[in-house]
Amino acid sequence: MLKERIMNFLFFFLLIVFGSSVPVYAADTPVERAMKLYEKHRYEEATRVLTADASHKHGAADLTLGMIYLQNARLHYKLYRESLAVSQEYLKKLARIRGKGKSRFADLYMGLSLMEAGKHETAVSHLESFSADEKVSAGYRDLAKINLGYCHFRLGDKQKAETLWKSVNSENPELNAERASVYSMAGLQDRNPSVLLDESLAALKKSGKTPSLRMIRNALAIYVKDGRIDKGLALVSHSDMKAYSYKETISRTKIIHFYDPSLIGLLATLYSQASIARLEKALADPGVKDPATYYISEAYALSAYDKNRKQVDFSGTRQLPAKYQDRMRVWQAFEEYRKGRRTEAFAIWNELGRKQPFDPDLNAALLDACVRAETECSQIVKRSETGVASGKGRTMSGLNSALGTYYRVKKKPLKALAFMEAGRDKSNKNKIEYNDPVLLVNLAGMYYQSKKFSEALEIYFEMSKQFPVVRQIQEVMQGVYAMEQKSAGDVKIF
Repeated sequence: MLKERIMNFLFFFLLIVFGSSVPVYAADTPVERAMKLYEKHRYEEATRVLTADASHKHGAADLTLGMIYLQNARLHYKLYRESLAVSQEYLKKLARIRGKGKSRFADLYMGLSLMEAGKHETAVSHLESFSADEKVSAGYRDLAKINLGYCHFRLGDKQKAETLWKSVNSENPELNAERASVYSMAGLQDRNPSVLLDESLAALKKSGKTPSLRMIRNALAIYVKDGRIDKGLALVSHSDMKAYSYKETISRTKIIHFYDPSLIGLLATLYSQASIARLEKALADPGVKDPATYYISEAYALSAYDKNRKQVDFSGTRQLPAKYQDRMRVWQAFEEYRKGRRTEAFAIWNELGRKQPFDPDLNAALLDACVRAETECSQIVKRSETGVASGKGRTMSGLNSALGTYYRVKKKPLKALAFMEAGRDKSNKNKIEYNDPVLLVNLAGMYYQSKKFSEALEIYFEMSKQFPVVRQIQEVMQGVYAMEQKSAGDVKIF
């Protein structure tokens, strides 16, 4: 029975991923239903189909879940970067407002946002200003002090950090969860951050209260740091990911919702960890080992480098079509680049880029690797541009998208926008079933940079139907739009 299911899966895998011309049969098994949803970029739905099925514990299901989590991680890393950039611009604009319409919480969230970006010295002034405001409730001022202590810890003043941490109310479960998260980030394992978190959650549950989104974020931060993947996934599945972190009422007509971009970053890391864990399980099943090896090469490239992780033997993947072996070599070379062997990495990339006949998907993978490596790849770019100019139709969609992303990183907005728009399905321009969601996020980012707010918000509105965390980018972007237009804004979020 298991062999039959694996063979059915492999048939379907070849059909969807490798473009086989065999006819499509009805999707009967959970794996097949999940693959159908995966093909339409409905990652959350696809995950639910498999995790709800008690019989999914086999190599085909592990491979499918690994693929789904990988693409979800890829998308959430992109959403995280966009959210961080838009949030900081919005908070800067809020901070400039003086008088009756001034926000008291803009300093807190600007400080947290700058911390997230690694700008601890700049974050200090915002957190100090907020924690000194006696018109703000003591609980939120204490939250600021905990994070202010972390900034001083990172800046080398450990004594000041300790003084701030000790000044905070130690009876409040929410604040203890905040403290646990900060201890974890600081690497202070002697403070037992995981135990402190579990005690905080138990105390809150005993009091009959539900955890705030900030507490959920802190729990997720520790689960991710500790590699408690199942706990993290369970937490996310039972939480409202579109909720705001804090609502500040300025006046009867002015209400500001604050969000925490770090939540999206934590989701991205969680999905990346889940992807690797599932794909490593799939490697143990001979029936799906080859495609699992193919996908894990990209999953490792997407994740933060961990020298202690399992090493994969890529030599036994001869059953994969040659073009997929080539793409796997792209990510193997990326690993070499990340380890400092850059000459060797470029030798492989340039060799692959010269292969004939021209493969647009291979060149898209090469450009993606160059962007992740934050390096120049002029030869690959030149060949890709020549190749995309000679091609047409949907076969060049991925390469157009990759060129657009490359030029966006290189701060050439006109070229970036032209390639991205060429890569989008013009008949179904914002629908994720027909477009790679990462392309749509990149395109929304370009529209935002070009002050085309309505176009960017239209993309995010469509995406928010499937990905709840997009709500925070939508609302923050609408806030920037409203202030840029010096009005309440014309785009509404429903």
